[in-house]
Amino acid sequence: MSTFNNTDLAAFKGVWVFCEQRQGTMMPTSFELISEGRKLADSLGVELCGLLLGDNVEGIAKELGGYGADKVILCESPLLKNYTTDAYTKVICDVVEQYKPEVMLIGATNIGRDLGPRCAARLHTGLCADCTHLDVDMAVYKDFLSEK
Repeated sequence: MSTFNNTDLAAFKGVWVFCEQRQGTMMPTSFELISEGRKLADSLGVELCGLLLGDNVEGIAKELGGYGADKVILCESPLLKNYTTDAYTKVICDVVEQYKPEVMLIGATNIGRDLGPRCAARLHTGLCADCTHLDVDMAVYKDFLSEK
């Protein structure tokens, strides 16, 4: 069960991007989302973090900095070499519950369309699917946070 239900919203900081790789190669959507995530993080005044899962993928993690990531969280295990719904969902949800990003971007790839709804359901949070533009109305967002 998620601990989000009783958590102060002010504890959530940062924009994260799930960086999808396949067989040790970063998928182009990861770079696109890092670039868009950078804009969103800048407007919120927070860090942009890439989240990369796999096995022996540390070398490709460095590519993300060139696209605007402030840092990368790397989760490596032989069990994460190939995508499986249950393993990736568990690892992502555990890391999200630990570090508490306020926004998580996942590409609308086959994997992303499987992973996003499962993580949202497990974390008891909302999901916006198939977005082509992201923006934050800062005045409304700050009012929302101050009400909590």
